[in-house]
Amino acid sequence: MWRQILQQIWNQRRANVWLWAELMVVTVLLWYGIDLVYNYEGALHQPKGYDTDCVFDLMVGTQSIEVIDDADNQRAGEDFTYLYNLIKDYPGVEEVCAYYGCVPYSDNNMFEGYSPHTDSAHVVRTFIRYVTPSYFNVFRLKPLAGTLGESRWNTGEYPMPVLMSADLADSLFHPRTLTETVGKTCFNPYFLHSDRPLTNYRVMAVLPRHKLDDYQRYKPFIYLPLDNALFWQNIAIRVSPDHVAGFAERFRRDMQSVFDRGIFYLDYIRSYDDMKAAYDVQQGTVNYLNTAYAVAAFFVFNVFLCVLATFWYRTHKRRCEIALRMAMGSSQTAVLRYFLAEGLSLLLLAAIPALVIALHLQMADLTVHTLVDTSWERFLVCFAGAVIMLAGVIALSIWYPAHRVMHIVPAEALHDE
Repeated sequence: MWRQILQQIWNQRRANVWLWAELMVVTVLLWYGIDLVYNYEGALHQPKGYDTDCVFDLMVGTQSIEVIDDADNQRAGEDFTYLYNLIKDYPGVEEVCAYYGCVPYSDNNMFEGYSPHTDSAHVVRTFIRYVTPSYFNVFRLKPLAGTLGESRWNTGEYPMPVLMSADLADSLFHPRTLTETVGKTCFNPYFLHSDRPLTNYRVMAVLPRHKLDDYQRYKPFIYLPLDNALFWQNIAIRVSPDHVAGFAERFRRDMQSVFDRGIFYLDYIRSYDDMKAAYDVQQGTVNYLNTAYAVAAFFVFNVFLCVLATFWYRTHKRRCEIALRMAMGSSQTAVLRYFLAEGLSLLLLAAIPALVIALHLQMADLTVHTLVDTSWERFLVCFAGAVIMLAGVIALSIWYPAHRVMHIVPAEALHDE
């Protein structure tokens, strides 16, 4: 059958060459549109390196200095410890931690340079987060190499233990495997002329690649120990999944008056999902993506109409051929299979030059890869997606008109022709 189909395509080459050219151009354009969407959706679904699901951010505020008396000020440390322990005992709370430095879904970032002891001139700009030991459990940190030893996570260790992302480990030490990074030391050149021992750090574990926002590239990242939770730090609360719904509202209702203690008050509590939504709006990400997706959807819809109309008209115009094949004894299934195979053969013939054109466009760096790097996997997924979408449109545009013609008595179709 395939030889017959190819012979038929060749016999009608004058008519098919325009259809072949249309499919080739449409395939390239559709691939480009899918690749554009992949740049953003691929970044959105990449893991951040830590888990913010079911986690809430809480901030304790302090009263203005005019209303703070000396007694409350002296009792501040005791009061905050009391409030921090109350959070742990609140229904639905699984774990609590404190941290400061880089805050996800915000512009509150902290970064410094770090160098390996073997090459002090090699400085890597690194994002920082100081965390208490319970942070490992709250944000579900899972090391790629090494272990998360909470008992050793304190500033009294020397060299001080640190966790670093795979990007930072690779940039600093260029290891053959991440396991080689564990136990290596680095320092902060900012303290190069200081006697402070905090300049020396030992890698306790290597973590997956990190980023601060879903629509960002991965960044070098380091975690440093924080011994105690303090009121000016961010408090992160992991809540059991069955208590997440309405947790912030319940917590504020129940604990607002309790947190009004000494110099403190409950400033805010919000989920990281809400923080992400607010940050996307603030950065204009939502409007930008809505515009990009609307343009892509409009383009895909026009491609759909163009290909659908072309094959619909082509199939309907050959109603005499369909009737003749049925009159010669072919079944409806055989006729439909033949026309579908012919249409898909045209698509595959057009996909070959389209593949070459798309490959040259990617090699010329003409695609959008601001968030996700170009790769063979990305190229093949997007190109295969374009071909599959066009195959579906072609199948629909052939099946429906052919199905209608098949229900006409062959003699009537031949007579009308």
